[in-house]
Amino acid sequence: MGKLSNPRAATAAYSLLLLAVNLVLIWPLFWVEYSAYTGSIEGTFIAIARLMVKYPGERAWWPFWNGGLPFELSYLPFTHWVTAGITAVTGLSAARSYHLFAGAAYALGPVTVFWMAAGLSGRLLTSFVAGLGVSCVSLTTLLFPAAAVDAGGPLHLRRLQDLVAYGESPHIFALALLPLAVLAFERALRMRSGAWSMAAGCAAAAVVLSNAFGAMGLVAVLVCLLAIERAGFLRVALIGAVAFCGVMPWVSPALIRAIQANAATTGGDYRYTAATWVTAVVLVSGFAGVCVLTRALPGMLRLFVLLAYVPAVVVVCWHTLRIAVVPQPHRISMEMDIALLLVTVFGGSVWLARFGPRVRVTVAVAVLAALGAQTVHMWVHARRIIRGVDVARLSEYKVARWLETNRPGERTFVPGSVSLLLNAFSDVPQLHGGHDQHTRNTFIPIASFTIYSGMNAGARDAEYSVFWLKAFGVGTVAVTGPKSTEVYKPYVNPGKFEGVLPLLWRDGDDAIYEVPGRSRSLAHVIPREAVVGRRPVHGLDIAPVERYLDALEDPGLPLATMTWNNLHEAMIRAPMEAGRVISVQVTYDEGWVAVANGRKQPIRSDAIGQIVVEPDCTGPCEILLTYRGS
Repeated sequence: MGKLSNPRAATAAYSLLLLAVNLVLIWPLFWVEYSAYTGSIEGTFIAIARLMVKYPGERAWWPFWNGGLPFELSYLPFTHWVTAGITAVTGLSAARSYHLFAGAAYALGPVTVFWMAAGLSGRLLTSFVAGLGVSCVSLTTLLFPAAAVDAGGPLHLRRLQDLVAYGESPHIFALALLPLAVLAFERALRMRSGAWSMAAGCAAAAVVLSNAFGAMGLVAVLVCLLAIERAGFLRVALIGAVAFCGVMPWVSPALIRAIQANAATTGGDYRYTAATWVTAVVLVSGFAGVCVLTRALPGMLRLFVLLAYVPAVVVVCWHTLRIAVVPQPHRISMEMDIALLLVTVFGGSVWLARFGPRVRVTVAVAVLAALGAQTVHMWVHARRIIRGVDVARLSEYKVARWLETNRPGERTFVPGSVSLLLNAFSDVPQLHGGHDQHTRNTFIPIASFTIYSGMNAGARDAEYSVFWLKAFGVGTVAVTGPKSTEVYKPYVNPGKFEGVLPLLWRDGDDAIYEVPGRSRSLAHVIPREAVVGRRPVHGLDIAPVERYLDALEDPGLPLATMTWNNLHEAMIRAPMEAGRVISVQVTYDEGWVAVANGRKQPIRSDAIGQIVVEPDCTGPCEILLTYRGS
């Protein structure tokens, strides 16, 4: 498996062949508008791209999820820029554009792995075999029974499952970019080249702006490269600093704080324990040992071993010991698959070099034949799992369209997969929604859990739920029952609101109820002493918020109006007098500024994360509330 006489032509031929193989596998996805996997997170990505196109230039505040949050907390933007760009240029729906992008990112991944491996080793055929392995083989499903069950069988590709069933397109895209970053950084370190340093910075920025797991992978890559090229620390630090300055508007302190606050409890319990710290120490010590033990290996094979070590330890510790070294460690399996396949192929190539040409050719033919058979198997499997759906028959679509038609602009609370798809079909803002790891107001998930579960609420289940819906300015609440097409069925007691709240709409097991309130505005005049001063301990601890809710319903207090001028600016009008403040049921962030009579007004957060404005005006008062950035 050596070098060929015309490497440029061979590189182009191998690249086109890998691209063709992956395009054939993923081809049906290009024709899907809405996927049959309505429980995947791709609905949120479609929503972001759709709303970016509809509201061009609105990149400050995102009012659609979690009571509002800074735009950069909606998700890292690179993949959505691409999807929105496709929609803007072609006129296709955001859903169709998303699947065009997702399919292209998927097909590109093995090609960039080939480019990286060939660039580092100069061994084109070996690199092609590695790329073909990435195209059709998943070591995760072969090694771990739970992963095999999830993917539908040990021979099924985890990467395809993650894209099609779970909507992991940003992660897939980051993994297509990461090999380019590896190659660029390696050249920048080895050649001390300014051009390669610039390329490395651009590649690093693209990876970070695509996906958080890709950013973690980039850090691991740089550690591995520096373990081999120790003299390059200052160059890597400079490239990283410049790249980080470039991405800072989207990887803001607010985003970092949100991820730190939420990641350990998103999608499971990944909080650090004593076992986690012990495992982390073992991982770091083991990495140092691997660095020493692999010194005799060829440079590219040593790098691949180091690249495989960290994701392999993380995934193995999770699947065998249930120890989470990082949040959601099972999602690192794609990184492990790629790196271990590189180690397997290149390690096998080094081992085969001991034998004569006949043995090497025989093994190469056998390997390529096996990969060809596996590719055919994956082609059949891909056509079985990639499928679209008629959204008109879905509960998710029906609920979204009813709300958009009948209660436009009014905050709602919708469950499960309805929440994931709501803003793909409508502009209706929702209390929950989006990505829990990016939640700015960390009490909203607690209130949502209480509404869904009713845990320990007993006969007061509906009472507690309505309490929190009113506290966060929700006007309607949707419920999906056992026969709904909604995927997750999060309500433990879906009948809790029957006879308690006015029924607005019902279709089979789907229902929408009204949450009565004295005012539909998100702004309210309340006494200063009614501001929530203590954060509740849990969802049944309503005592700190009771006085606030009483003030919302007090007929003796004047009403305030709130009109949105755009997505990040609202005008509040209310008659004010001493001792009163304005509560705004929008998530507080340091970027909010309130101005009345040409002067800034004091603004702060209450104990459940919503805005409190303390205007110094009396009588009729106009307050311009503007979000100016995190």
